[in-house]
Amino acid sequence: MRKYVGERIKKLRQAQEMTLAQVCKLTGIDSERLRAFEDGTAVPSIGAVIQLSRVLGSRMEGLLHGGATVSEALTICRSGESLAGEQGDTEQSYAYSSLTRPGTAGHVMEPFLLSFDPAVAPGVPITHDGQEFVYVVEGSVELLYDGRSHRLEKGDSAYLDSTRPHTFHGLGSSVARMLAVVSSLG
Repeated sequence: MRKYVGERIKKLRQAQEMTLAQVCKLTGIDSERLRAFEDGTAVPSIGAVIQLSRVLGSRMEGLLHGGATVSEALTICRSGESLAGEQGDTEQSYAYSSLTRPGTAGHVMEPFLLSFDPAVAPGVPITHDGQEFVYVVEGSVELLYDGRSHRLEKGDSAYLDSTRPHTFHGLGSSVARMLAVVSSLG
């Protein structure tokens, strides 16, 4: 999926007749990073996907999954059947898997399973439109939100306004996993 997300970013940017520099200025994403997203050598974080979708006139799920082909009223994604696969480490210190079926249109929420390796340095807090609901499935996660640190343990959840600076980081000695449901306004 990493390669295809990058291809969609590049195609949308070119269709909008925008340069890398223009997109970088509007999103705040560094040009080297954007180039790496486009060529598939880096994975955009969920926040970066939201920022790029706004600037490129797309929806978050459009960049993640491509064109819509599935009914928006009910979508069932069977275990191991239609997942887009785990994305490698992002600049926000996590890897993620999309938990919805690729090609689903009309969703205002996107569910993800995030994995945090505690050996990876924390990412810089970011902001993007929308809201997030997170639930720690395994391990311990630090939520840095609006300048304050919060420790989340297995079974803990948080609901947050994504327009405030936030980032997550794995704690302890083993990989932590967290369900994140992200809404986007556009």
